Amino acid sequence: MQNMTGVQVFESWVRTTWLPYTHQVPEDDRELFITQLANDYLKHHPADENGMFHVNMVRLEVEAIKR
Repeated sequence: MQNMTGVQVFESWVRTTWLPYTHQVPEDDRELFITQLANDYLKHHPADENGMFHVNMVRLEVEAIKR
């Protein structure tokens, strides 16, 4: 991620973390969607004093075994 802007790093995070959501967007529109989402989010939630962006979220991972 060297030489990437904060927005590009955030877009990369969205691209990999939000797969269940971004894959609902048609593939031809997905990159534009991610770019717009990142820009809108960061406009309303700017970086902190250390240049870090924060997202309040809970990630639940479930593992099931069929018996």
